[in-house]
Amino acid sequence: MNKINVNTMATRKTILTVLWVFIAAIAAASVTALVIFPQWKGIFLAGMGGFLILNLLLSMFFIKRNLKD
Repeated sequence: MNKINVNTMATRKTILTVLWVFIAAIAAASVTALVIFPQWKGIFLAGMGGFLILNLLLSMFFIKRNLKD
């Protein structure tokens, strides 16, 4: 059987890059929600965006920790 050699460094870098792009998009949407929507709805949507960013940062920490060279 042939083994597939996966370069963990390239995989980790790709995953982290995608997560950073998601975080930037969510941050932009959260700021936009604060500006566009009425008072409480904007705060609520921005708060949900902040919570999602916190979860993504936590997952990035564990990905960095578990995918070692």
